[in-house]
Amino acid sequence: MGLDGVQLVMEIEDEFGITIPDSAYSELRTVGNLVDFSLERIHASKTLRCPSLTCFLSLRRLVRDVSNDPELRIRPRDKVEDCLPEAERKQFWRRLPELLETTPPDLRRPPWLRKTLLLIVLGFPILLMAFPPWHIEILILISCATIALGIVLHWSTIGLRTRTPEGYKTFGDITKRMVGLTIATNPPTETDYDSVFSIVKRIVVDQLGVDDDEVVPTARFIEDLGVD
Repeated sequence: MGLDGVQLVMEIEDEFGITIPDSAYSELRTVGNLVDFSLERIHASKTLRCPSLTCFLSLRRLVRDVSNDPELRIRPRDKVEDCLPEAERKQFWRRLPELLETTPPDLRRPPWLRKTLLLIVLGFPILLMAFPPWHIEILILISCATIALGIVLHWSTIGLRTRTPEGYKTFGDITKRMVGLTIATNPPTETDYDSVFSIVKRIVVDQLGVDDDEVVPTARFIEDLGVD
């Protein structure tokens, strides 16, 4: 799936509290496939017992391995940033897909750095335009220079991305993502096919901007709904 499909998957994950692994993307060819996948996790939430404990223990093993501390104690409410220094945090993030079976969002730059980079990129063309003349050729050069500066700043500060993204702040947050591989942690009140289909249909319409009557179980995301 392209960017449209990725955003759609993220909305479905948030709606039902599930995690869709990368390996499942190729199987979700139709709206019905997506409904069936969600229903499987929703129904599993009624039968499986205490999957969160198993997931948390697996996560704790990874944290202890990364920190090289077999006795390290962590709790679900503990923040990742408080328990792992930057170097270990980066290593932990590189290995997290082993447990999530999907790639989590990248670590983020510190807020002060994001604001600084934004000010530099916005201020650069303003500074240059303070010196006329403003010929069209000059404006084009300024635009190109600003884009080039933004690219350089982006790549030169990748190594400074150390902050955990939203939804992954605590070990409990990450555990919920792991649990979502097998069950829905936020199942809807009504769990019959039609009820779940109506929720999926609403999200598909909102995310893809297609007509309501186009979203049927047999509708294919790429061929029929135009997912890039």
